[in-house]
Amino acid sequence: MGTIIQMDRVIDIFPTAYFPSIAYLKAYFSPVNTIIEAHESFPKQTLRNRCEILTSNGVLRLSIPVKKINGNKTFTKDIEVDYSTKWQNEHWRAIQSSYASAPYFDDYGYRIKEIIYHNPKDLLEFNLSILKFIMEILDLSFDINITKSYEIEYNIDYRNTDFMNRDTMKPYQQVFSYDKDFTSNLSFLDLLFNEGPFMRNWIL
Repeated sequence: MGTIIQMDRVIDIFPTAYFPSIAYLKAYFSPVNTIIEAHESFPKQTLRNRCEILTSNGVLRLSIPVKKINGNKTFTKDIEVDYSTKWQNEHWRAIQSSYASAPYFDDYGYRIKEIIYHNPKDLLEFNLSILKFIMEILDLSFDINITKSYEIEYNIDYRNTDFMNRDTMKPYQQVFSYDKDFTSNLSFLDLLFNEGPFMRNWIL
């Protein structure tokens, strides 16, 4: 999964994220030390199992259905992906429909499809595979650190930060921008398919 460690002093702690937003990645890759929370009680309706892409009709939110094996007290590390529905087909069709004409879709689309359909049991494992893919694109190499236990206080705590807001950021050419205003801070998928490896200019 990842490197499970307990640190005496952690600079930033983050929630796990499904195809995370650009703002999330900018924050995650900024400090020297980061750690991902695995021992919180899993909260509903957050970026932990949802992301946003841009379609011809505007922003579309994609959510992974999950199973809480211990109800509302289930830790994030124990959250399982629910494969009883065809959500993978829905997510892939939406991504393909939105970005098939983007400049870098042919370069990375098949990789995203592989991630969506590789069927890990746990949500955390699923999201870590996405983070490892992002690090590959950004040509970064370091350990992904995961909490060993739940701690209340950290130097900088991003666990409840709204990383899916529409904060202003440097624009780039989007698939539907010929007749629409720029939509900021979507899933990194939007940036990847439109800018390819140059996405590092927006994240690093």
